[in-house]
Amino acid sequence: MFFESFLLNLAVLAVLIVALTFDYVTKFFSYWYIRQIPNRTPVPFFGTDYYRILGLRNTTEEINQLYKENAKEKYIGCIKSRIPDLIIKDPDSVQKIMSTDFSNFHCRGYGLDRSRDVCLRNNLFYAEGEKWTLLRRKFELLLNTMNVKIEDSLHDCLSGTNGDANVQQLLSGILDVVFKDLLIDNTSEDSSIIKNTRETMQKRTLFGQLKSYMKDIFPSVYVMLRLNILPEQYFNKYVHVIKDSALMKDIEKTESISQEEIYNDKPYKKGSDLETAYSYLTLFIGEGYIPCHYVLTALLFELARNPEIQQKARNCVQMSEENDYLDMTLKEALRLYPAYSVITRKCVKTYTFPGKNLLIDKGVTINLPVEAIHRDEKYYEGAKDFNPERFSKSDDFSKLTYLPFGAGPRKCIGEQLALRIIRAVTANILRKYQIGICDSTPEKIKVTDHNFLRIVDNDVWLRFLPIS
Repeated sequence: MFFESFLLNLAVLAVLIVALTFDYVTKFFSYWYIRQIPNRTPVPFFGTDYYRILGLRNTTEEINQLYKENAKEKYIGCIKSRIPDLIIKDPDSVQKIMSTDFSNFHCRGYGLDRSRDVCLRNNLFYAEGEKWTLLRRKFELLLNTMNVKIEDSLHDCLSGTNGDANVQQLLSGILDVVFKDLLIDNTSEDSSIIKNTRETMQKRTLFGQLKSYMKDIFPSVYVMLRLNILPEQYFNKYVHVIKDSALMKDIEKTESISQEEIYNDKPYKKGSDLETAYSYLTLFIGEGYIPCHYVLTALLFELARNPEIQQKARNCVQMSEENDYLDMTLKEALRLYPAYSVITRKCVKTYTFPGKNLLIDKGVTINLPVEAIHRDEKYYEGAKDFNPERFSKSDDFSKLTYLPFGAGPRKCIGEQLALRIIRAVTANILRKYQIGICDSTPEKIKVTDHNFLRIVDNDVWLRFLPIS
């Protein structure tokens, strides 16, 4: 004891613990002040991230708000709990991070690839380092092997549609068929796996929202608690379907990578092709189906509100033009409604931004505000308006102000497949229906974050009148 009094010693120990804790949680609070980067005043245990941690704003809302508040700045500093984060608005710096100096920023920084969740551990979106390189190579081979005949899947999808319809339900019925034919095959009698998996991943229960919150705000806690996107026993009832699926056959053709090849660590044992198929299936649903569903919902909503644009797109569909007005319409929908509104990268070694004399340390997460850049008047005149004509010009996108699929080596590998699906579904609807608003059509689409994606949070009703 330092003092004879027990209570005095206890008080000194308590003060010491409080002081050390305070020093730990505030260690990086001056990080951006020293570098003369604008940032909010941090608060112990919250940093500058109090709005997100308290659930008052989602990630996109918070980053978009900071983007607006610092209109003249190129960089905005943040402190997530206690760790520095950086929001980058400058297109030249975005290009360096995503392309030129990719080797310094090749990780997303979520740390979810070490999860025990079968939906995450072999998921290309979350993979890091050598594991990402191996998975991407295998996934490229898989996409090249797959027999993609989207148009053949759409023949009977819209039969019976006439009058007011819920757009989300209509599109779910179409995409269920498209992805069933793509991943299972069009001869299988059991098509419920696509529908049930999609519904489970889309369902926003209280516990599901909590898991999404933990995965976004505290990913290390998500991994530590061994949380899962889908229950471990979920796929047991679909084993026979997956074993005979087109996806499994394609995996076998490309000699899909096993966990033994990915990991050298003892906790990870070799996984079967069946487990790999589970992982790939959820990747196609989570990072393919759901983003396509979101973009298509927003696109049909905008076409209904803009009948002149809709007719121009329909004319091009009927004349089967290449590089047509429909393509411009798709680009505009992806500009206004990117499925991934924020792209993250983690600095893996000390880096200095050229011309700024800004040095950041290893471990700092970089946030690229895709949605905010897409809606910035500095880059797009009338940025909030739905105007496909802007893509009729040979606009200069070299400074990366158009990023619906990202850019650089880690650009979305499924870009061409996603565009083909969105285009085919839109063209099929435009050939058969005149789309309009109805009494139940909302004034605007309400959008929120869920599992790093943007999703429509309100029912969208439109009127579909058959074209005779």
